[in-house]
Amino acid sequence: MKRTWKRRLALGTCLMLGITGLAGCSDGNGNGDGNGDAGKQAADGGPTPISIWASLNTNVSITLKNMSEITAIKEWEKKTNIKTEFQHPAVGAETEQFNVMLASNKLPDVMFVYGDYSKLYNDGSIIRLNELIDQYAPNLKKILDDNPEVAKQLKADNGDIYAIPHLRLGKYKTFGGTFIRQDWLDELNLQQPETLDEWETVLKAFKEKKGVTAPLLFGAPPKMTTMGPAAPTFLEAYGITNTVYLKDGKVAFGPTEPEFKEFLTTFHRWYEEGLIDPDFATNDQKTYDAKILGSEAGAFFAFIGGGIGRYLPALQEKEPDANLTAVQYPVVNKGDEPMFTGRSWEWSGAGATITKSNKHPEETVKALDYFFSEVGHMLKNFGVEGVTYTMKDGYPTYTDEILKNPDGLSVVQAMAKHFIANYPLVGEDDDRYNEQYYQLQQQKDAVALFSKYSDNTLKVSLPPVSLTTEESSEYSKIMSDITTYRDEMFIKFVIGAEPVENFDKFVEQINKFNLKRAIEIQQAAVDRYNAR
Repeated sequence: MKRTWKRRLALGTCLMLGITGLAGCSDGNGNGDGNGDAGKQAADGGPTPISIWASLNTNVSITLKNMSEITAIKEWEKKTNIKTEFQHPAVGAETEQFNVMLASNKLPDVMFVYGDYSKLYNDGSIIRLNELIDQYAPNLKKILDDNPEVAKQLKADNGDIYAIPHLRLGKYKTFGGTFIRQDWLDELNLQQPETLDEWETVLKAFKEKKGVTAPLLFGAPPKMTTMGPAAPTFLEAYGITNTVYLKDGKVAFGPTEPEFKEFLTTFHRWYEEGLIDPDFATNDQKTYDAKILGSEAGAFFAFIGGGIGRYLPALQEKEPDANLTAVQYPVVNKGDEPMFTGRSWEWSGAGATITKSNKHPEETVKALDYFFSEVGHMLKNFGVEGVTYTMKDGYPTYTDEILKNPDGLSVVQAMAKHFIANYPLVGEDDDRYNEQYYQLQQQKDAVALFSKYSDNTLKVSLPPVSLTTEESSEYSKIMSDITTYRDEMFIKFVIGAEPVENFDKFVEQINKFNLKRAIEIQQAAVDRYNAR
């Protein structure tokens, strides 16, 4: 992600995706008509059994106990002649149970994960897929042939492919950002802020004229660090980020750059003046939500779908004139373009791996390829025609089963019950899903605004590089010390427990943790990626 909202993590600290099972097949000839022969090679002529390890998405768990109950999964099984057995780890214990499973050497046929795929392969847990994709995944192969940059992201440095991917090839690759109380701006006759100076003016007005305790709210989950997502957003106005990034094409570490001191100076002043939520270091999701819904927050980070889709209606129940609108990522100077926008890469980093225990790798790959076919793509993103969507003037339009669910399910819950559009799975996301998922005009405006400069992120964010097992272990150890120290010092600098004048000592200590070696590791990985 770049700073993505979700980072790919090294195995061991890797969080197995809280999402879905796998799917798919084509007719084997690349025609994608959904009538393929995946699984017909089973010895008894019956469905090919495929066991799948995948975390159970929260929205699915509201109505179903297992992903095999999802409408789209049932339909996929019929079309591909397979029978799935989903294995879901306990919520909160995904990583622990995954590592136990690997250690036991009792593996399912497929594992759907984020993670260090090269390590899984080198450890002998999964198999390479290049030849299988060439022979049995014509739909995915065509996508990779037509999109060499996507193929580059998916391949390891040696050219191996270890996962059937979840892809985002459309225009929607930015899913969150800063939102502001537009009704307050209108009331105070203020324009949306663009520069940090304009932000300071707006935050002061919110404090002095609206009397709010958290003009700028941040610090709650989902946390990339203790800083919370809003703080890096304002840090990135200075052209750096809170971790490794690309500076003039070379790997650098934002917190040791001179601009980080400028950011700390600004944020400390804002904290002293009451422009930042005084509880930023201790907020949890409950207090974060309460401050937004209690009209104590003037601006905050939120995701376009699950955030604004939840906050705005709830606010308007109590305050009919309340309004939340997206604000462009801030910059220092008027006319500058934001560089860090939370843009995702085309490959989300999530994928289906085939384990060494799989006795039907060909049938499995055929099945997984189904979601890259035309009919499989529609099934993944829209469900079953006539049940969850109908075609209107060539546009797949969700039915009331999704948009006005008779059982009172929210849109996202109804989607999760029937298909797999709103969380990663093998296959390609469809923009037409987002166009309907974002039902509020404020959401539609937000996705357009946040996407405006999203391609800039590709110039400053690290591509989806691959570290060797040794590099990953060494890098993780170094960065664990660095990020813990960075987060602790960030709080101290902002609240004034540590004077910003001690910034050079802060940089010196980070260098003692062997930052130079961490940058060398990432630079080598970037160089290998560029040479793919």
